[in-house]
Amino acid sequence: MAYTSESRLIHWTSVQDRSRQLVLTDTRTRRFDLPWAGSVRPFDVPAKNLAAEITFTNLPPLQDPSAALRHAMDNPIQSPPLRDLVRAGKKVALLTGDRMTDKMLGSVGGLGHVILDYLNAAGVPDADVSLVFAPGTHAARDIDEKIGPRLIGRVGKYIKHLADDDSELTFAGYTAFGNAIWVNRHVADADVVIGFGEISPNSHGGWTGGGKMILPGVAGKASIEHNHRQLMLPSIPLGLADANPLRRDMEAAARLVGLDFKIDVLVDDQQRIVDIYSGDFVAEHRAALPKAREIWMTKFDPVDICVFHPADWRDRTLEGSMFISINAADLATKDDGIIITCLSAIDGYAVGEGMPYGDGKTSRDVLKMKAHEIARDMIMGRGNTRTGSIHFATRHVLDRKRVYLVCDGIDASEGVEFGFAKVFRDPQMALAQALEEKGASATVAINLPKGICWRQMPWREG
Repeated sequence: MAYTSESRLIHWTSVQDRSRQLVLTDTRTRRFDLPWAGSVRPFDVPAKNLAAEITFTNLPPLQDPSAALRHAMDNPIQSPPLRDLVRAGKKVALLTGDRMTDKMLGSVGGLGHVILDYLNAAGVPDADVSLVFAPGTHAARDIDEKIGPRLIGRVGKYIKHLADDDSELTFAGYTAFGNAIWVNRHVADADVVIGFGEISPNSHGGWTGGGKMILPGVAGKASIEHNHRQLMLPSIPLGLADANPLRRDMEAAARLVGLDFKIDVLVDDQQRIVDIYSGDFVAEHRAALPKAREIWMTKFDPVDICVFHPADWRDRTLEGSMFISINAADLATKDDGIIITCLSAIDGYAVGEGMPYGDGKTSRDVLKMKAHEIARDMIMGRGNTRTGSIHFATRHVLDRKRVYLVCDGIDASEGVEFGFAKVFRDPQMALAQALEEKGASATVAINLPKGICWRQMPWREG
């Protein structure tokens, strides 16, 4: 939340001034509330410097998602209607991931029953449908409850994909991007494969949705890790589709395996569906991107300083706060810009040891490595590639730009080891330092997402 006020902005004459002399300047400011360990911390930005606020745009939710889904299945993009792809005797695999669509299909939205009813009308009984949870290498947290017993009990098979269970994988072929694709055998054996997903910005695939349901969704660990190693690029491909080699590898894998029909949704900040796209998994995905950009992205020229908070629910640890958010801040700033990362980190670096890595290192150790050192580990197959790729994306920014950390839970010396240029306890002091470095007319962008909107970012096409 923010408001404009006529106020007297308190700032330091110089952040290097050891006398800590304060000066009061009459100026127009914008006040923002930074979520902070369950409370808020006020933060003022001079209005003359504020150039952009990165926001999430809510579009009107569908009044009848079930009817819209039936219409989408009957009127797909570059594909026959779903009813023409299935018939009696065909074995169908229905795939969903772990980003809200599991609940949409089952315990909350009930859209899985709409799809099953549609398949029944086309001659496919419930017993011939396998419901496949497609999390890639993500942990399956509370998935049975999210999908719900009613939907699970209705289908012939309920399968939770495990990327590292070789006994459940079969080889599908090679992509033009040098990847060997192993995939869940139940998916490979199906006559018709249907995916139900959601589209939002993502650092690896550029966007979620589309062919990402196969790779990483139901692919083997080796295939996923090879794909994720392609993140070692001059620019992290957040928000890119056609210009993203990871996305193209994912789509090549989906062609190999045979993702026959894809359904993707766009949502508002309450996870209500605002639109549904279906059909060929590339065509429907690209058709959805103009509206997805309208929802998730904000247009503005790169600024001198970007201040971001990772979102209220990601505020308590440093490890859980950087993914995607720091890359969005990178895109928001000029090549010589300054990024100010604000969060309480009240629980320190991570809960426990954090994300798994191995090779004698913890997640904490990995973030202290330079990006090129993490890249070497990834190339050599050392450690957990998913953890490595996430930390690579963070260090890729920390090694190239001046990034300040404002928090309570990280020691200043360790913050520097993590790659931050400076560590502050007060966000106002961090902004004063940045304005001193960049000049009184420096432009500032603010990114303070809430809830599921933490992926909001600057406009990007490609």
